[in-house]
Amino acid sequence: MDWTTQQLAWISLALVPGVGPKTFQKIIAADIELSEIFNFEIEQLKSLGMSDKSATHVLKHPPNKPSKQVESALKWAQSPQHHLLTLDCQDYPEHLKQIATAPPLLMVKGNKAALNFPQVAMVGSRYPTHSGAQQAYDFAQQLANLGVTITSGLARGVDALAHQGVVDLGGTTIAVLGTGIDNIYPKANIKLAEQISEKGALVSEFALGANAMKGHFPRRNRIVSGLSLATLVVEATLKSGSLITARQALEQNRDVMAIPGSIQNPQKAGCHFLIRQGASLIETPEQVLQELSLQLTPRNEAGAHKLNCAQNNDAQLDLQGEQLKVYAALDYDGTDMESLVNKTQLDVGQLSMVLMELELAGILTHEQGVYARI
Repeated sequence: MDWTTQQLAWISLALVPGVGPKTFQKIIAADIELSEIFNFEIEQLKSLGMSDKSATHVLKHPPNKPSKQVESALKWAQSPQHHLLTLDCQDYPEHLKQIATAPPLLMVKGNKAALNFPQVAMVGSRYPTHSGAQQAYDFAQQLANLGVTITSGLARGVDALAHQGVVDLGGTTIAVLGTGIDNIYPKANIKLAEQISEKGALVSEFALGANAMKGHFPRRNRIVSGLSLATLVVEATLKSGSLITARQALEQNRDVMAIPGSIQNPQKAGCHFLIRQGASLIETPEQVLQELSLQLTPRNEAGAHKLNCAQNNDAQLDLQGEQLKVYAALDYDGTDMESLVNKTQLDVGQLSMVLMELELAGILTHEQGVYARI
């Protein structure tokens, strides 16, 4: 690809260690031609907020003498479906451009056009409950079926489940990384990342080879929420990083939504907190579109209004005898074995057999000795 002088200047400056959105904001506000930055004196560069180290790097590596990181990025972009998008280029996602801390450079693997599709961010616990995991997968799949692109952070748990739900449907999902785009984290999601890039996209603002660092993930999360019309929190504790993403979404003037759950479930405490603060309470995928006043074309009209794990209606369950007795003793909050024995008057052996049958039928979950309806 032939790069313009301006593009090379953007890429070169964006990959200077210690230079980020704030520096670019100052340059743009001062109406400075980006290519001229490399002719500045070191004190002029420091007046833009650069450290001695960053300013020295800028002067040492103008666009015609690129650093190893810039050379690697330019070489990486020569491969098919590899893109470098600078903040001033036409393909840069419009929604992300609106946030105050828009990344000056994005590295994108996959379908760059997907970055401008209507998106909803889905975030939540890295260690969700069974019901939370099911909600992440099913809501993502059904939102994709309704025409929404799902954006998340490729972390284990809710992120990965949301991405997987869309991939399994053949829909479009976007994964924003807290590492270099060539360094998938966690490694368990390498295959998932490849599947995502086939129709959707992988996105990173970090240099190639960048490792997972604690400070990278809040930066990643602002891109997740910034690309999206709304952020949907599936499960989160009160100390969850998902609440940081929700706060960033609010700061970006984006909608925040949350799926409620049992008051006994600490993984739902963050969702309930957000709802008390004014987040939209979401019970079905269709409500997400209603809240956003979105009218999209469903992928499959027949399946657009039905969750894969649709809430069970007692009248529709084909249960009888002991199965019906046990199911009636269950609730959505969870019941332990001793309580079920007292409620059903069945012995532990009989009860265990019936519970296994109901679990295999997909109408209850079992976690740490507690049984609950799905």
